[in-house]
Amino acid sequence: MKISSRFRYGLRLLIDLAMKYDKGPFLLRDIASCEKISKKYLEQIVISLKNAGLIRATRGSKGGYYLTKSPKDIKIVDVYKILEGSFAPVDCLDDPNICSLIEDCSARLLWMKLRDAIKKTFEGITLEDLRKKHSCKDEELWSRG
Repeated sequence: MKISSRFRYGLRLLIDLAMKYDKGPFLLRDIASCEKISKKYLEQIVISLKNAGLIRATRGSKGGYYLTKSPKDIKIVDVYKILEGSFAPVDCLDDPNICSLIEDCSARLLWMKLRDAIKKTFEGITLEDLRKKHSCKDEELWSRG
């Protein structure tokens, strides 16, 4: 299973905003430059994050993007759902009607366990955890949950 660039870049954007939390809005072009991500691609990602209420934008000379709530209140599981949708590694977990072998599939349990493990991992981590991880090398952050 691969994580899409949409989720990876969206997460990097959010971590960058978490690093600057309570310091005012920041321009997308500055974040794109810092993170070495296309501004146009970030503009597409920002739409989903704004619609979900995770970030806001202000206009004007002091304008830019900012988090709408504390990084400790933003769970990575929610970010994944916003940017990716389902945790299912195969489509038949979301829609059993697409597969005629659903009752006899010997791999289905494996796909369900994979889905659940990924979701559980993301549920135990907040944006604040990633912000702290970015600013220090505290391995204890990853031993929780």
